[in-house]
Amino acid sequence: MPVIFIKNGELLDPESGMKREDSILIRDGKIAAIGGPRPDDAQFTVDAAGCLITPGLYDSHAHLYPCIKNGVPAEAFCFPSGVTGAVDAGSTGCATHHFTEDFFANSRLTVKCWLHVCSTGLSSLPVLEDVRPAHFDRKGIEKVIEKHPDRIMGLKLRTSKNVVGELGYEPLRQTVKLAGELGVPVMVHCTNPPGPMEELLDLLRPGDVLTHMYQNTGFTILDKTGHISQAARDARKRGVLFEAADARFHFSFEVGQTGIDEEFWPDFIGTDSTMASLFQKPTAFSMAMQVNKYISMGLPLEETFRRCTSNTAKFLGVFAERGSLTVGKAADIAVFRKVDKPETFGDRPEIDPTQNLLEGRITLAPVLTVKDGEFVYRDLMF
Repeated sequence: MPVIFIKNGELLDPESGMKREDSILIRDGKIAAIGGPRPDDAQFTVDAAGCLITPGLYDSHAHLYPCIKNGVPAEAFCFPSGVTGAVDAGSTGCATHHFTEDFFANSRLTVKCWLHVCSTGLSSLPVLEDVRPAHFDRKGIEKVIEKHPDRIMGLKLRTSKNVVGELGYEPLRQTVKLAGELGVPVMVHCTNPPGPMEELLDLLRPGDVLTHMYQNTGFTILDKTGHISQAARDARKRGVLFEAADARFHFSFEVGQTGIDEEFWPDFIGTDSTMASLFQKPTAFSMAMQVNKYISMGLPLEETFRRCTSNTAKFLGVFAERGSLTVGKAADIAVFRKVDKPETFGDRPEIDPTQNLLEGRITLAPVLTVKDGEFVYRDLMF
């Protein structure tokens, strides 16, 4: 592995609070030193003047190929955005997960996944998945989780009206019950839920994840006065986690800006990218665009990166080895050039008449990604 010396950049580590101009030395795939002179055995010296150096980002919610046919090409999508770890959010079920063994075994990314309660996962799309509790393959789900306890985060369910139909919240009740029996958390997709958001939140336990927290279709986390609801605040107090993952339709400035202004911030940030949203402005686009959007919305820089680095690494159970700029940890590092460019961010595709826009700025552009001490992306001009 190469010995890499990155100098003159501003180091930002949300976990330790470090924010200063300094150098970082990478040796044997790990962070060997913060500060100090260039060693004689350095094989590559990178001048990061005018750049921000952070831990590698985590995309906490994506749909990765080959987990789903319409998934994004994982490394090609992640590395150019400074992303060194990603979570597939329930693309596979217990009957399809075995098709992804080679991907999980060989990806250079740090990858985890949620297992869909539907046996076929999302592979049937655009035909909707079967979430009838009577059709849950409980033994099959348990077998996959037992086989891959370090890979599978828990159970995933989409509880949108068009998915659950007349079943209402019964699939969620049964998913939470099954997850409790298996000792794992639940991630629930909440866009256009079949009943009040308070009812949904009341079903969730500490450690469960509400994804698409800033969606505005049907019931939302806002109360009748347009503020973050007491039910959402109470859920957070008892340990329910909240994720912002946008895709093309699961985010709104109406709810998101209220959340940022009232400091009801995400625990994690993801893209929810598929090939249907990949690199399509003005919506999710990439993790780098998510970072710039949330900064433009007023989420402080350090807090934005915390939700893309250490918070997610802790939840995934990898923080002992990754997720911060700490000597001895794996050298998963992202470098962003500081820029200042006007940008329009959207909460729906351009063809959607309900689209709202935010005139913000791109302040950080990814130029270098290091994964386990090796270059995996470098901008031609850097």
